[in-house]
Amino acid sequence: MTKGAIVCIDDEKSVLLCLRDQLSRILESGYTIELAESGEEALSLFAELNEEGIEVHLLICDQIMPGMSGVDVLMEIQQQYPHTLKILLTGLANFNDVIKALNYANLYRYIHKPWDEVDLGLTIREALRSYDQSKQLAAQNRQLQQMNLDLQREIADRRCAETRLAHDALHDALTQLPNRVLLTERIQQAIQASHQDPTYQFAVLFIDLDRFKVVNDGLGHLVGDKLLKAIAQRLQHCLRANDLIARFGGDEFSILLDNIQNQAEALQVAQRLLTALESPFHLGEHTLFASASIGIAVGSSDHENAADLLRDADLAMYSAKGRGRGCYALFSQELHLQSVKLLQIESDLHRALERQEFILYYQPIVSLETSTLIGFEALVRWQHATRGFIAPGDFIPIAEETGFIIPLGMWVLQKACLQLRAWNLAFPQQTALTMSVNLASKQLQDPRFIEQLDRVLAETGLDGSVLKLELTESMLLDNIESVLQTLASIKSRNIQLSIDDFGTGYSSLSYLPRFPINTLKIDRSFVDRMTVDAENLEIVRAIATLAHSIGIDVVAEGIETVQQLELLQTLHCEFGQGYLFSKPLDPHIAEQYIGKARKLNVSRKEMFNL
Repeated sequence: MTKGAIVCIDDEKSVLLCLRDQLSRILESGYTIELAESGEEALSLFAELNEEGIEVHLLICDQIMPGMSGVDVLMEIQQQYPHTLKILLTGLANFNDVIKALNYANLYRYIHKPWDEVDLGLTIREALRSYDQSKQLAAQNRQLQQMNLDLQREIADRRCAETRLAHDALHDALTQLPNRVLLTERIQQAIQASHQDPTYQFAVLFIDLDRFKVVNDGLGHLVGDKLLKAIAQRLQHCLRANDLIARFGGDEFSILLDNIQNQAEALQVAQRLLTALESPFHLGEHTLFASASIGIAVGSSDHENAADLLRDADLAMYSAKGRGRGCYALFSQELHLQSVKLLQIESDLHRALERQEFILYYQPIVSLETSTLIGFEALVRWQHATRGFIAPGDFIPIAEETGFIIPLGMWVLQKACLQLRAWNLAFPQQTALTMSVNLASKQLQDPRFIEQLDRVLAETGLDGSVLKLELTESMLLDNIESVLQTLASIKSRNIQLSIDDFGTGYSSLSYLPRFPINTLKIDRSFVDRMTVDAENLEIVRAIATLAHSIGIDVVAEGIETVQQLELLQTLHCEFGQGYLFSKPLDPHIAEQYIGKARKLNVSRKEMFNL
């Protein structure tokens, strides 16, 4: 294996041959000895060896030669092949040339002619060892440099990863906005600033997109994510550089308005945000509209932590949603007290069943043609042990939100079925009465509902044909295929189905034929104004006409005057309920009502006074 080459340059052939012979004796095997009689020939030889991949370890060059002098050759070699060691042979030592070679050609050593072979051998072997050591040192240096570069790259990558992790820990992956962690930190800083400077003011806005679930369910989460990003950008453009907007989670955003002048400025920003959302969002082939409900909580030195401010803004946001969405609301102490009240109701709800605090009232449903009683609607009431009567509107929404509506709804169903079974047995001469029971959306979605329904019918001994379950329009349109299967199971038990408060929900006429509905119940809001508002009268007429055209009965809710009754009769509305006939009755009074209700047109006043 070739270790490398040694090049000898001298214009005297005999000197070259002598050098070659001596070097052959001096050197270990593996070295190639190359000869050149001039500097030009030596440079060509170097180029050829370089092309062949052979390194020249040592150059031995005569000082005085025709053409290029020895020093000139050494300097040229130094420029092109700086790692090659160089020895100068000189007969008449010109120290200026030697110094020049030392300074500019990195001369390793010079040897006088004639040379001593032993001295030459020692010099050559020492030079080659020096070359090998230099190569090893250079290789080690390169390795160390590479290791240093790798280390620096690893440190840079680690710092980059740490920076990315720190960013990811404080920012939302989808919108790249700050997340709730960073927002909470900034709000806490604002609170501390207000403690130090009483004149410093700030506000927190809590934003919830209205009906965003419809986008995800209808167009998929990919489109929903695009819309969220577009909304985030639009909201951000409405803010100052020192404000902070964060994605709080899902379709919720929160904003810290830093260093505001007063409360009015926060309200102006909220309105600006709502206005910005009014323009449509063009996302590829989809054009979408968005609205939001915004809650505002103005910070002060009275606040101690960010969680309280976010809670207050969240409460205000729910207040805005209750006003009809697409608006903002400012937090007040009344909202906080109301929230505490709702929490107490939620806590008491779970014990109310055990304490038997719920009772059922029954509102009569009559035939508008014959004025005869045909059934009742079961209405749950809560008689709290210490707080007294709690209106359904104060606890039913909470029960639905918490899922308590499922056990409560089954209790109502069982209680109503037991009562109807008892009445039908007590008055066998009457046509069997019916019982209408309201279902909540979560009950319909409960996979155990049909099983529980069967158990109630079996335990109460009630025939399913006298039971009518009331649904809302929105329940029908949520997961239609699953709802259709559940409704088919209900109908297979001869149970009737009714749509409650028809006209106040989606009111999509096209969906009605798809569902096995027996009855439409016209919402009381239309009945109440039908005698003074022609438009409401036409709505009632349209609903009745629609129902009759597809073989569905109509029940009008909230009938309170004879004029309303007569109008409904002219529209051929089959059934009705309302204070004209009776308010909701407790079981004992309802039973008296059944006994007296032979002809309601004769004894309506008496029934009303029960």
